[in-house]
Amino acid sequence: MSNMKTLFSFLLALVLATASQAQSAKTTADEKAVLQVLEGTVDAWNKHDLNLYFRHFAPEAQWVNVVGMWWQNTSEHRYALDIFMQLMFNKTKHTTLRSEVRMLRPDLALVRSAWKLDGWVMPDGKDMSDVSTGVLTMIMEKRKGQWLVIDGHNTSIDKKAQDPVLTMKK
Repeated sequence: MSNMKTLFSFLLALVLATASQAQSAKTTADEKAVLQVLEGTVDAWNKHDLNLYFRHFAPEAQWVNVVGMWWQNTSEHRYALDIFMQLMFNKTKHTTLRSEVRMLRPDLALVRSAWKLDGWVMPDGKDMSDVSTGVLTMIMEKRKGQWLVIDGHNTSIDKKAQDPVLTMKK
């Protein structure tokens, strides 16, 4: 009987390990897919192609931009971004410096991305280099096999601010 228990325990452990590896592989595939959406938005931005850019967004996706403008859906976001793209972002190049994905559920992901934006010049000619770095946070949801942005918040980094964590003993 103890041999049977040992065999059963071994088989159970094997099944659980296999299921865990399968889940881990699926998560990795989803994380890659989520990062591809992020890359797709960056590529579309750099092409200044809003049709391509907004293919990655759900219609009801909300967005808060770097100066706190809060758009309640993709139509508002697109309307405003179209104006801004023509006025000051038409020569910009967006570069992702670092990104990470945190799976909240199998169909929900949190994405953070540190970025820089070259070529941002205001309509009055003011160079915006001082506020051309930031952190983007997006929430993406998997719908019918496709990952879509459902919410986003973009924050500029204040280069004069001093982060106490940088001096923290670890």
